[in-house]
Amino acid sequence: MGKSFQEQLLQLGLVDKKKASKAKKQQHQNKKQNSKTGKKQVVVDENALLAQQAEEKKKARVRKLNLQRDVKLQKRAEDAQVKQLVEQNRLEKDDRGIAYRFNVKGKIQRIFVTKETADQLSDGRLGIVGLAGQFEVVPRAIIEKIQSVSNRVFVNINAASSKAGSDPEDPYAGFEVPDDLMW
Repeated sequence: MGKSFQEQLLQLGLVDKKKASKAKKQQHQNKKQNSKTGKKQVVVDENALLAQQAEEKKKARVRKLNLQRDVKLQKRAEDAQVKQLVEQNRLEKDDRGIAYRFNVKGKIQRIFVTKETADQLSDGRLGIVGLAGQFEVVPRAIIEKIQSVSNRVFVNINAASSKAGSDPEDPYAGFEVPDDLMW
C-alpha cells in the first residue's frame, strides 16, 4: 500500500517528526471537540433544495386542480338533482290556456297554463323554474327544495297571500289588490 501524505513528507525531509505529531494531535482534538459539542457542518445541497421546492409547487398545483374538479363535480350533482326534482314534479302546461307572464332578468316571459294553475301561481302555491331554457311550473315545496340545493337556477315564486293574518280593523280589507296582471 501507499504511504500516507504525512509519511511521504517525513521521508522527503520537508517536515520533522515533532511537527507531524503536533499536527496529528491538533486534528484529533478538533474532531473530538466537534463531536462533543454536536457541531456538524450543515452542507446545503442546492439541487436537493430546488427539487424539494419543485415538489411543493407540484403538490400545491395538484391540490388546486383537485379543488376545481371537486367544485365542478358538486355543480354537476346539484344540476342533476334540480333537473330530477323538476322533471318528477312539474305540472302540465296548457297551450290553449291563458298566458301567465313573469319577469326574467328584465324581460317579460310567458307560459300558457290553465286558469286554476294561473290562480295558484298568483297565490304563491305554485312557482316557475327555469331549466335549460324551458320554464316549468312546480309546487312551492319543490321550489323551496330547489332553492336549498342550488341558487343558480331561475326561480319565480309569488309571496304567499296572507288573507288569514290580515288586520281585522283594516278599512281597506274589502278591497283586494291583484298581485298579477292578466293581459
